[in-house]
Amino acid sequence: MAGSNHKNAKTGRTNSELDRALLLMLPPGILLSVLPMLADMALPVTLLAALLGLWQMLIIGYRLKNPARLVQILILLVCFAALVFSYGYVIGRQAGVALLTLMTLLKLFETKTHRDCYIIVYSCLFITASNFFQSQSVWLMLYVFAVVIYLLSLLIALSDRRHSLGHAGHLRLAGRLGLYALPFMLVLFVLFPRIPGPLWGLPDDAFSASTGLGEEMSPGSINQLVSSSAIAFRVKFHGQVPPQPQRYWRALVLSSYDGRTWRRDDAPTSALPNLEYGEKQALIYDYTITLEPHNHHWLPTLQYPLPATDNRRVLMSGPAHRFSREALLLSKEPVTHALNYRLRSQANTLNRSLFDRESYKNRLLPAGRNPQTLALAKQLLESSHYQAPAYIRRVLQYFRDNGFVYTLNPGSLGENAMDDFLFGSRRGFCEHYASAFTYLMRAAGIPARVVIGYQGGQMNPLDEYMIVRQSDAHAWTEIWYGTRDNGYWKRIDPTAAVSPDRIERGVQNAGLDSAGLPLLLAPGNPLLKQLAFFYDSLQHQWNQWVIGYDQDKQASLLRALGLEGKASDLVLLLTVFMGLGALLVAWLLLRQKTRERDRVQYHYRRLCSRLARRGVRRNDAEGPRDYEKRVLQTLDLKPGQRSQLQFVFRAYRALHYGNHNNPKLEKLFISRARNF
Repeated sequence: MAGSNHKNAKTGRTNSELDRALLLMLPPGILLSVLPMLADMALPVTLLAALLGLWQMLIIGYRLKNPARLVQILILLVCFAALVFSYGYVIGRQAGVALLTLMTLLKLFETKTHRDCYIIVYSCLFITASNFFQSQSVWLMLYVFAVVIYLLSLLIALSDRRHSLGHAGHLRLAGRLGLYALPFMLVLFVLFPRIPGPLWGLPDDAFSASTGLGEEMSPGSINQLVSSSAIAFRVKFHGQVPPQPQRYWRALVLSSYDGRTWRRDDAPTSALPNLEYGEKQALIYDYTITLEPHNHHWLPTLQYPLPATDNRRVLMSGPAHRFSREALLLSKEPVTHALNYRLRSQANTLNRSLFDRESYKNRLLPAGRNPQTLALAKQLLESSHYQAPAYIRRVLQYFRDNGFVYTLNPGSLGENAMDDFLFGSRRGFCEHYASAFTYLMRAAGIPARVVIGYQGGQMNPLDEYMIVRQSDAHAWTEIWYGTRDNGYWKRIDPTAAVSPDRIERGVQNAGLDSAGLPLLLAPGNPLLKQLAFFYDSLQHQWNQWVIGYDQDKQASLLRALGLEGKASDLVLLLTVFMGLGALLVAWLLLRQKTRERDRVQYHYRRLCSRLARRGVRRNDAEGPRDYEKRVLQTLDLKPGQRSQLQFVFRAYRALHYGNHNNPKLEKLFISRARNF
């Protein structure tokens, strides 16, 4: 740092004192940069970062010496050990951000020059940008903008070697520069050519901390999502809205079971669904889904969607996709950002044929497991006279009549999970009932599979779209009904046999312990719910017009302007609007420069303009004393206003014609002139 102790006339502080004050602002800058990601950071790393930051604040505040080089090396080794212990690696989104944060904090222990401070601030800017790997919400954008202004003020302070401005002045200047950059940012955002897909790939752990529906199902994997109020997707219906019991959003089909976990076992990509759609007058739902990023390929649909042109293309608009044999809609690329797609669904869609391989894998059970469950299936099948419809009814009746409970706290299950559930605890969530029902169907030789997705959805009254949250995650069963060559997959939800309110009225009205529900879904809190709807409506518009601003939207905008969207059109528009933005910023800078050159004269002219609007215009050659006398004679002022105006004119004469370096009087003059 600068070693001079020269005292600054304006601030009354030496260069070394100001440098020390600047150093005290660096640890908060690091904390602000990483703050939104602290909740996802491993606890040992968070505690270590807090300890390093506090230690450095004490060193700077009390003028202590930094630890010796050997101690710094030991601290470095401890940081790497904490990273490896917490993440198992040091490459990836989470581990990478944690590593950069710790290294930036360690840089504080060897900061000696302005160059070191610049490195720390630039590292903070990189950490700040990393927040968008986690979320792209409107509030995070505002927070990041504020942090960037703070970091920009530190860069200005580092460049202000003469200490001509205080900390507040640095912040004001940084804020103005940020505002001046907004026109260019908007022009570039709207008109710069949109490139399909991201500029670079995300690390493998980019969504490892996100909460949402996975691609397999074990006991407890869905009920833990009930406490999450995070948005899974939003739905805008173009026409009729399905009733609550019909809101089954299919995401994945799970056909493989190992005794504990259900997993995907999809047919080859070349196998197409043999769907048969109902009569033309059947009810068709037309809707657009805005899906939040989950880093998987599945796109939720309302039951079976209608094809747009053929069985390989289903979406009316949206990403590249395929329609699988299981009638699942799958994106060609993982969903790593908010995604819009539009499609249609019909209530009475049928699937007419079943492959031998499909029949086999959907009847397969792990060997040597759950003898009691197999005996129960045999008993119910015999009492049903080996008739599938009667057997299905008896299984559902078994759930109704034997004290089964729908709960968020089902307890643990052992090696024979089905026996423990059906004859032991009899307490479970939707995944327990779907798993047990599918198992009983397969035990009777009926092809069956587990489907996971979402059930329900709540309309936002402020914007007329439906919100489906992670707490709406659900599991149910599809069984093959009919013969192999003439049948269809039929949805049966065994949860409805135990808790019909879950299907009819949503998870928030299913009689679950309200302590396990997110605050937004708990009974009461009407004001909180209204605020949540307002925020979600704002976020929805943000997703539609900012996050979802793609090539199609840009082309639509250009067509609305009467252009064809050619490269030459974009270059022309960019040139024109960037030029206009440059002129606007130049005018603002000149205006600001004029204002700062003589702040007293600037505010005096503003006062004269306000008096002119009251009917007393100052003549070009009229001095302040004569103008004051004429104003007091012309205007009917109250005693307090009269004395205030007299003070303003006296202060102006003293500052403009007398002592120019009187900060206290200047501040009082500006305040009184503004308030008159």
